Amino acid sequence: MNAIEQTQSSKTSGGKIAAFIGCGCGALVLIGLAVVALIFWGVTKAIKSNAPYNDSITALQANQAAIDALGSPIEPGFFPSGSINLNNGEGTVDFSIPVSGPNGEGTVRVVGTKPARSEVWIYDTWQLDIEGADSIPLGQ
Repeated sequence: MNAIEQTQSSKTSGGKIAAFIGCGCGALVLIGLAVVALIFWGVTKAIKSNAPYNDSITALQANQAAIDALGSPIEPGFFPSGSINLNNGEGTVDFSIPVSGPNGEGTVRVVGTKPARSEVWIYDTWQLDIEGADSIPLGQ
């Protein structure tokens, strides 16, 4: 093997090693992004599948003051934020739901508790906040 063939052979091996390392790092990044997306999806699904979320959307869509402010239909946004905690029948909730209608946008704010042995949530804060306007209570 002459000097030119030996140089080309070593470049090819080095290129293969670099490509292998690059693909491995790329795969780790993709796996990390998939894990983050899965966690985010799980948290969003957990919030949307609980009574406080469903109670809030139902109350909002039936509230005439909210309909007057945002228009109809009022739709929830995709990314609620906050937390719902349930432990041995007791629970706490503290989250926000972005909402929008044809006439504007707002945020439903929910803070409450669920006593043990009760199916009913008690909301300390249950309102629609619209920037530049008074909060609209959603009822109790």
